[in-house]
Amino acid sequence: MSGPSPSAEGATGSTALERARARWRATGDRVWSIAVVDGEEYRRVAGLVGGVLERVRACTPTVESLLALDADPTPLLGPDGDRRVLEAALAVRGDELIAARARDRRIAAIAAARAAGETWVVLDETAGSSQRTVEMHLATGLALVATADPYAGDEPYALGEVVLDAATGDPLAGEADDEGAETAFADAAAWRAERARRRAEIGSLDGGDTMLSDKRRP
Repeated sequence: MSGPSPSAEGATGSTALERARARWRATGDRVWSIAVVDGEEYRRVAGLVGGVLERVRACTPTVESLLALDADPTPLLGPDGDRRVLEAALAVRGDELIAARARDRRIAAIAAARAAGETWVVLDETAGSSQRTVEMHLATGLALVATADPYAGDEPYALGEVVLDAATGDPLAGEADDEGAETAFADAAAWRAERARRRAEIGSLDGGDTMLSDKRRP
């Protein structure tokens, strides 16, 4: 009898991680909400969470090791450790590891697109009732951020632009907030037309001797 397929195992692992992260965030929210009304208590909790977080970082190089620690925290906390403080630290470490995993995927996608002689690379794409696509022009680091949100009122379509690091896809310093400067559309056809127009306009750039993403570095 054959075991579960790799895709099924991946889906199961993803679901377990999502559930764990939701629980960690909920616990962290409770921990910080109690502490935030009292400056002294906040400093005490911050010290506790920070100390545990450093130990968590040291023993969780992967998401899998983080889930294993969640399942059995005794080696780190001992039998009398504060589970709430641990979960607040796990929430932070989970965010760090997910961000690092996403960055690795972006770097691999960029390298593959360059090797294939592509002009653009899709760095992020989500589908469903709400949609979001981030595609970056390899020669310049200019990226278009196209979103469609049926719950966004009369103008559910939006197109933004941001300059990214052309090697990693990371937002450059000062650029992360610029994604909010976007144009909204009521009509899907107008949104697609503007996206195609701007894509062609950016595509005509070759980056010159210095990529825009390099020029925008601090």
